[in-house]
Amino acid sequence: MPTPRTSKRSGGVPTLAAVALVAAWGSNAPAWGQPPQPPGQLKPLDKEEQIGQLVEVGPGLLQLRLPKGGTLWQAALAPNAKVEVTGKASRDLLQPKQFVNCAVTLDEFGKVTEPALQVSFTDGGAPGVMAGGLGIADEKAKRFSGRRPAGSYLVAGTIKLVDGDVVTVVAGREKFEISVPPEAELLVRSTNVGLAAPGDEVEVEGQYYQKGRLLVTSLKIKLANPVAPPPPKNKPRRPAP
Repeated sequence: MPTPRTSKRSGGVPTLAAVALVAAWGSNAPAWGQPPQPPGQLKPLDKEEQIGQLVEVGPGLLQLRLPKGGTLWQAALAPNAKVEVTGKASRDLLQPKQFVNCAVTLDEFGKVTEPALQVSFTDGGAPGVMAGGLGIADEKAKRFSGRRPAGSYLVAGTIKLVDGDVVTVVAGREKFEISVPPEAELLVRSTNVGLAAPGDEVEVEGQYYQKGRLLVTSLKIKLANPVAPPPPKNKPRRPAP
């Protein structure tokens, strides 16, 4: 999956890479050192407060302003919380080892015949070739191997090579050379909260004991800026003789 962006408010330290933000809530006690609360005291977040902005993201904790311009909430993800992170990707993210889903047109010989106009970066998945033109590969989708009728398919696999606008994707035992023109739409669809940064739009559902401290059960983040790979690390200088 794409490498997390760096939060401008976190001192230049990359945000979480693959660590889930799971709250340390017990069965009837919230996080942040709060004393246990009687069962049944949790209140659902009002619908008019469910859309806002991300203020900060850090290990085990999110700061949200709900609604936009409203109250500052300290938030943590509940176990099994639903998370959806979507946005754009920079073209620099087209690089080896990235897992992508790509709508393609194949001829009867299995060759790609037209440029791909949409490529989606995901957290990974089962590689293969599925029927259908657009979208993300479903685990239950029917996969086609070997010879298949000419038509529109969805290829899911790992980028092996990038040569100009031609991207080589390995999907299982097959390899496809796919032309990705500059005007192609590059999307990110992930569950990785570490891709988020301050200013991103959020849509959240959850419960709380007191205003300002939220246990999140559903979180949707819309990235404000395209996801890009981190800059190359500076090569260490050789010690002076």
